[in-house]
Amino acid sequence: MIQTRVSIGRALSAVVLLLGVAAPTALAQEEFGFFNRGPYRDNVPRPNDILGYPAGTSQTQYAEMQGVFDLMMAAAHDRVRTEVIGTTEEGRVMRAFIISAPENIERLEEIRTDINLLADPRSTSETEAAAIASRTPLVVMLSYSIHGNESAGFEASMWVAYQFLASNEPATLDMLRNAVIVMVPSANPDGHERFAAWYNSIAVGTDEPYSYDTDAPWSIAGRYGHYRFDMNRDLIAVSQAPTRAILGAVVRWRPQVYVDLHSTTEQYFFAPPAQPVNMNIPERTARWYETIGAGNAAAFDRYGWQYFTRETFDLFYAGYFDVAPSLHGATGMTYETDGGPDLFRRRGDGTVITFADGIAHHYVASLETVETAAANREERLLDYFDFRQSAIAEAESSQMKRVVIQPDRDHTNAARLATILLRHDVTVTRLSEPYRADGAHDYMDEPAAPGSRRTFPPGSYVVDLDQPQARVAKALLEPNAEMDQEFVQRQLEKFERNKRRGDNASGDRYEFYDVTAWSLPYTMGVDAFWTEDLSPVVGTTLTLDQEGDPVRAIAPAGGVSGRARSAYVFRNDRQGAAELAMALLREGFIVNVATEPLSADGVDYPRGTFVVRSSRSPATLHDRMPILAREIGVQVAAANSAFPTIGRIGTGSGRVRPLFAPKVLVAAGDEISVTSYGALWHFLETELKLPFVPVSLSSLTGMTTFNDYNILIIPSGSSNAIRQALGSGGIDRLNRWIRDGGALIAYGGAALFPGHEDVGLSTVSALSGEDEEQGEQADSLENDPTLTPPLVSPTAGDDGPERLPGTIFKATLDLSHWLTMGYESPSLAVMMRGGTVLKPSERGDNPVSFVGETTLLAGFAWPNNTERLLAGAVWAATERHGRGNVVMFADDILFRGFWRGPARLLTNAILFGTGR
Repeated sequence: MIQTRVSIGRALSAVVLLLGVAAPTALAQEEFGFFNRGPYRDNVPRPNDILGYPAGTSQTQYAEMQGVFDLMMAAAHDRVRTEVIGTTEEGRVMRAFIISAPENIERLEEIRTDINLLADPRSTSETEAAAIASRTPLVVMLSYSIHGNESAGFEASMWVAYQFLASNEPATLDMLRNAVIVMVPSANPDGHERFAAWYNSIAVGTDEPYSYDTDAPWSIAGRYGHYRFDMNRDLIAVSQAPTRAILGAVVRWRPQVYVDLHSTTEQYFFAPPAQPVNMNIPERTARWYETIGAGNAAAFDRYGWQYFTRETFDLFYAGYFDVAPSLHGATGMTYETDGGPDLFRRRGDGTVITFADGIAHHYVASLETVETAAANREERLLDYFDFRQSAIAEAESSQMKRVVIQPDRDHTNAARLATILLRHDVTVTRLSEPYRADGAHDYMDEPAAPGSRRTFPPGSYVVDLDQPQARVAKALLEPNAEMDQEFVQRQLEKFERNKRRGDNASGDRYEFYDVTAWSLPYTMGVDAFWTEDLSPVVGTTLTLDQEGDPVRAIAPAGGVSGRARSAYVFRNDRQGAAELAMALLREGFIVNVATEPLSADGVDYPRGTFVVRSSRSPATLHDRMPILAREIGVQVAAANSAFPTIGRIGTGSGRVRPLFAPKVLVAAGDEISVTSYGALWHFLETELKLPFVPVSLSSLTGMTTFNDYNILIIPSGSSNAIRQALGSGGIDRLNRWIRDGGALIAYGGAALFPGHEDVGLSTVSALSGEDEEQGEQADSLENDPTLTPPLVSPTAGDDGPERLPGTIFKATLDLSHWLTMGYESPSLAVMMRGGTVLKPSERGDNPVSFVGETTLLAGFAWPNNTERLLAGAVWAATERHGRGNVVMFADDILFRGFWRGPARLLTNAILFGTGR
């Protein structure tokens, strides 16, 4: 193996093989070397001696990296401890390595106790905090390669650890005395392993940017975790095992400095970040970005290395691994190195940078960050205390003091929301007695609507904002994340300039890096209110049960009221209900749905209620129903009579129609967004427990078993590429399959595929400026020498939808349609991204649409463009073909695992959309 690894890197220069990175000497720049900061302890082995190859000549496998740490740790046990923090979906054990001076290693629990006291100003005075800060090392957490194919960080972690474990350099010893360094060498072991194994098997060491070395197949996608989630966006859903592991380490060690190390950029990036910065991060914390950035700059300048700051990488979206730790009180930062993951990479100016260069740059930035933090130890610890103390104090002066979640709309999603907060160490209380608030504001009302008196029933979840974790709680729960107005104004100015340009002009690029709205009450589809008071409540403080499924542990217990003579009945009022229906169908029981409100044993049930008739299913139903209901968390009523004592519809009515067990295909391959596919995979496999088969669309023409399935889901992707992959033969076969009862579900970019002229499955299309008949706009814009551009282009009249960066809107539901069964409120929060707005179906149904004057709930929208063009547009449409249906959603209905409010539309499409 070692010989193979070395042969891959033979093309590397002699300088790289000697672990040096060449640098011009005209300005007396220092020459870099991985072992320049000694003297070193002879008994601690060097990583290259263990691996058998120098840094940057191969991609190290995960087990090999773990072996390097084990051998170094065994030799330097006085400076290091290790903790298992989690296990990945593919079974790889994740460890954190805690490195510090021997005297600190011997008292780690005492140090953690001190840090915990700083983290809770409710029980620690300012005098006590000052005493703790004077005697306690601060905690610096270094997390490498959350994107598995950004492997320079993964490699650098071994050399950084060696420096701390082996060096007796005075500066290094001083860092160890003043800091506890918590290292996570691989934040994404599964993704890294896919990438590393693939790359090592094909790499030839070329810098040709179009070589196969740089073009990993769709199935590899090493950037992402097992379920193809981008885990650097997952700290809102906290849905992936590595995310939970690292967040757990953050909560356990409470770092004051947190660095998330990435690649690959043209030059190295470190803090300060770009605008916008999340407004829940106070200025006193933000100033540390300048301090640490200046330290890194000085270190890089010594070697003449290039870098940039304050551009591109912002600090706004709460799901990043720099923003979320910052909301916990750390100085959270992203670093992007400029070398790798290829052994050689040709830059835009034609120069070549090596993988070893990228590793070296991360090595220097890691050490310099620890050194700067250690030099400011006491002040940084006091600021950490102040961060949490001021968070509590701000609740007293803020109008928004408490958030209340009522779970009745969806108990599963309400419990999931509470679980997310608990993972972030936010205190959540479940009411055991009613609570009356005099000023309660409904999340779905107008932003300026006055509060009203409201009584919240037992079972509601309460999150008070006068707690140490108030900033992260507020960032996840506030209806609308405030954005820096200078940044907003800059984007609006670009928008105005772009309106004056031609329809084929390059235009000014907007600076949004990610979505601008993510409020969990909206994304989870629960009833939520914020209140103006903090009056005492009576309830139970929830704890996070790490055993089993914590969502089910928090949600109300499920069960059956008795043994049914007539039928078992349960509402479609939570995600768990769809899971129970699917589980029963898989086991061969006959499940029905009430298409109108019904009555069973004198109790009214809404449309969409599931009915399982005792006489139509195997006798084992009576044994399985209580078990499944309890496991999944659904309350099931046992009805003893089919006679409707109220109304006209009972369990025996013809309006109670049978469902077909879903047999699901999911489109996979180059035409499909990897992350959209991954979100669906995770949802079907881990939440619904619904088996599916991934298929390439190009295989459908010759797929002899196609008719064995009745559901085809196409996640977000390129509609043109999807059409080309299917070809005319696949499109014809898909048409016949739908008419014979199949259900096609397409969303995001794929929603436009059925409406292509040569597909003919939908009349839904994208809205454009021409649809609004606004060709006169160019004439309304005046040539003006004081404006930029001064001359209005003759083709500046296209006023189509401007691209949205990820914004939440209020959609209106048609509560008479089968797709919306189970929903009782006519309003639903949905997300819109990009520039595609769907026009209504002309021959089908439009059960989710935008009506009314104001639909914006949260995030950024373009004035006199977005809401005007959304009015009358649709978010979901269905069209009937024979016995089957085509269902289209305007955006990714499961986006990043934290969108679950609209997910019942998807489960309804799966359960009710097929006709066979």
